[in-house]
Amino acid sequence: MNVNTAHKITQQLLAAGHTIAVTDEDADVIIFNTCCVRNTAEQKILSHIALAKQLKRNKPNLKIAVIGCLSAKRKISGVDILLGTDNAMEILDRLGVTKRPLPMTQDSTAYIDITYGCDNYCSYCIVPFVRGRLRIRPRAEILAEFAQVKDTAKDIYLLGQNVNEYPHFPQLLAELASQDGNFSLHFLSAHPKDFDIETIKVMAKYPKIAHDVHLPMQCGCDKILRLMNRKYTVADYLNKVKLLREYIPDIHITTDIICGFPGETEADFEETVQIVKQIKFSAAYIFPYSNRSGTAADKMPDQIPFQTRKARATKLVEIMRQMS
Repeated sequence: MNVNTAHKITQQLLAAGHTIAVTDEDADVIIFNTCCVRNTAEQKILSHIALAKQLKRNKPNLKIAVIGCLSAKRKISGVDILLGTDNAMEILDRLGVTKRPLPMTQDSTAYIDITYGCDNYCSYCIVPFVRGRLRIRPRAEILAEFAQVKDTAKDIYLLGQNVNEYPHFPQLLAELASQDGNFSLHFLSAHPKDFDIETIKVMAKYPKIAHDVHLPMQCGCDKILRLMNRKYTVADYLNKVKLLREYIPDIHITTDIICGFPGETEADFEETVQIVKQIKFSAAYIFPYSNRSGTAADKMPDQIPFQTRKARATKLVEIMRQMS
C-alpha cells in the first residue's frame, strides 16, 4: 500500500517538473511516507526525520513532509506538512502541484486499492487506529483503474488490509481475470477467517490469476490465536491450505508469523514450529511481537521479554530457511 502511495506521489511530482534528489542535502522537499505497524519501523522513521530537521537548520527553505500511519498516531513537531493515510495525496496541493491523469504502472507492476482500513481489531494491530475503519472502494473506480493498466502491466495487485472483505470478492476476481490482456492478477492480503472456497475455485478456474496467496497465519496455537482475536483456529487454517493444494497443486503459500505474543509459552511456540514444518510455506515473514500503544495486546499480562521473542523468531527463521 505504501509503495503504491509513494509511486503515485512521485509520478505526479515528476510530471510537474520536479526531479529526484541524489542526496538529502540536495533536496528542496523531503517526504516521509510512514508505517508504524512495528516499533522498529517507527523508531527508524523518527531517526530519519530528526536528521532532516538538522538539515533544515542550515537550509531554512527545505520543506519536510510526513504522511501516512505515523502522522495519524502522533504529533510530530518541526515539520512543514503533516498528513494521514486518508489525505496523503493532499501533499500535492500543499506543494502547489496540479494532479494529472497518469498511468499507475511501476516497472510493469500495477497496484489497485480495493479497500482501505480494517474492522477486525486483531489485538496486536494498530492499523484500525491509524488507517481507520473499513472502507470499500466503489466497483466502478476499480474497473476504470484496471482498464487503464491491464494492457501495459505484467503484474496487477489488488490491495486491501483484508481483500476478502470486499463485497463479493470472488466475483470481482473473476470479472477482472476474464478480461483481455497479458497480465497476471494477484491480491494482498487475504484473511484466513474470510478466505473461502469460492475464492479458491475462481483462482483455479482463471489462468490469469497467479498461483500464489499470502495467508497470514500469525500463530499455530489456538490459545494464542484467541488472544490475538484472529477468529479462526489452527484446524480452520489447515483446511484452507488443504483446499488450496487440492484445487491448485502448484500453489505458493506465504504467511506472516508473530513470535513471543503475550502469554505464549515455550509449548505454545513449539505448536507453531510444528505447524510451520507441516505446512511447508514457500516463504514466511517472521517477526518478534511488537508492542503498540492503544492495542488490546499492549495491556495484556504475561508480556514476554524481548530477547525471548527475538530468540523464538530467529529459531523459526532458521527453520524456514532450511525448508525453503
